[in-house]
This record gives sequence, structure tokens and C-alpha cells, in this order.
Amino acid sequence: MSETNLARLYTLALLAVLIYGATPVVTKIATMTADGVTVGALRAVVAAPLAGLVILAGGHRIPLDARSLSLVVVSGVGGLVLFPVFFSWGVQLTTAGHAAAGTAFGAVMAGVLAAAIDRRLPGWRWWIGIATGTAGALLLIWEAVGIEVTGVSWQGDALVFLGMFMGVVGYVAGARLTREIGSVTVTMWSVLVAAALLLPLVVFHSGMETLRGIDAHGWMAILSLGWGTTILAYLFWNRALADGGVARIGALQLLQPVIGIGLAPVLLGEPLTGILVIATGIILAGVVLVQRERRV
Repeated sequence: MSETNLARLYTLALLAVLIYGATPVVTKIATMTADGVTVGALRAVVAAPLAGLVILAGGHRIPLDARSLSLVVVSGVGGLVLFPVFFSWGVQLTTAGHAAAGTAFGAVMAGVLAAAIDRRLPGWRWWIGIATGTAGALLLIWEAVGIEVTGVSWQGDALVFLGMFMGVVGYVAGARLTREIGSVTVTMWSVLVAAALLLPLVVFHSGMETLRGIDAHGWMAILSLGWGTTILAYLFWNRALADGGVARIGALQLLQPVIGIGLAPVLLGEPLTGILVIATGIILAGVVLVQRERRV
């Protein structure tokens, strides 16, 4: 890969990571005026009109074969339905700082999934990395269970981790299809699939009363999540994963929790506890070992 292409690859990936890193804080702002499930569902719904316009203007079509259709459905359901709903629900029940730390565990999950897809038995660094990352995640939940920290709950942390896993499944499926038909096509169709599945949830779960109760700051946060995280970051991340591979690009997720944890005390006044910092460091150490093993 040439230096120009490499620079483009990392620029796209870093822009996506920057947006994703701020997502827990923006999500927390949105959940101050609406429940987490509504916020997660609205992400794709508000993004759908823009995605539809891009598809029509650019003539982006999905090949009508079973493999392509199944991958775009998995991409949409995993990355844009299950991930945002569970993640936003989790953020509602815990702090943005805890959710930001949880995003680092996504890189460990990506390593597990990549090893399973490749059908190869990883080396000792990988196993130690998985154990280390899992220990850090459990430490976060232990803080939520065992120590009184305002706004933190183990249920919220668990939902964040579940959402991250679903998101990783969606991202991997999207990246595989992106290599064949392009990131714009995959991203926009994934958004439409997600919006079609989530619109009934907005109608029957949320309802007009909930939507009317969302204030200006809440709508700004939701639109930022829909147009920024759901479309722009997803577009950049799919392209970067397709060009650079899960093993190489996945390591950049190390920056996500740093961004989120740094923003949470400043914008939300959340506590920056010692256990949160230690747990994040442990998870990141596990990610480094997993990614190091993937490069060997």
C-alpha cells in the first residue's frame, strides 16, 4: 500500500474513531430527555432520509444475490439496530465514562470474531489479551456493583458490552461487503434496513408524547448521532476496515475510550474514579496484546 493510500486509510479511521469516541457523551445528553431505547432507535430513523437521497442521487444498488443481501442485513441489524439500541439503553443506566471505557472492549471482541472467522487457533498473546481485556471489563462491572458511584449500574455496563458485541458483528459484515460494492452503498443500505426495522419501535414504544418531550439539546444530540455516528463514522469505519483489515485498523479503537472519558467530566461533570481509569488501562492492555498477536 502506497504512503498516500495509507495516509488516507488512517485519516478515515481516525475521523471515525473521533466521532465514535464522543458518542457516549452525546448519547448521554440525548438520554436526558428521552429513554435510551428511543434514542437508539431514532439514530437510524433520522438518518434514513439522508441515506435514501444518497442512494437515489448516486444510483447505489445492492447486488440481488443471497450473500450480498444477507451481509447488508447483518450489517444493518448488528451495527445500526441492536448496537445503538442496547448501547443507548446502557448509557441511560450508567455513566458516559463507563460506556466510553466499554467501547475499548470492542477491539477485543473484534479479535475474537476475526479469529473465529479465520478458523485459526491464536497464540499465547491473544489468549492473555482476551483474559486481560475481560478482567478490565469485569472490574468496571464490579465498580458498578460494589462501590457507590453516582449514575453507574452493572445493568447499564452489561447493556453497553452487549451493544458493542452486536456492533462488531455488524461492522465485520459491512466491511466484507464494502470490499465488493463500496462503503457508501453498504452504509446507506444498512441505514435503510435499520430504519425500516426501528420505525415501528419509535411509533409503538416511544409515541408522540415521548417525541414531543425531547428538547432542543436532545434533538441536536440525536441528529448528531444519526448523521454523524450512524452515517459519517459508519461510512469512514467500513471503508477503513475494508482497506486496512480488522486486525490493523481495530487497534485504533484504543483512542475511543480516551476521548469519551476525557469529555465526560468536562461536559457532563461525571466523576473520574480511580477504578474507571485502572479498568480502562487494563482493557487497553488486553487490546494491545490481541492486536499484537493478529500482526504476528
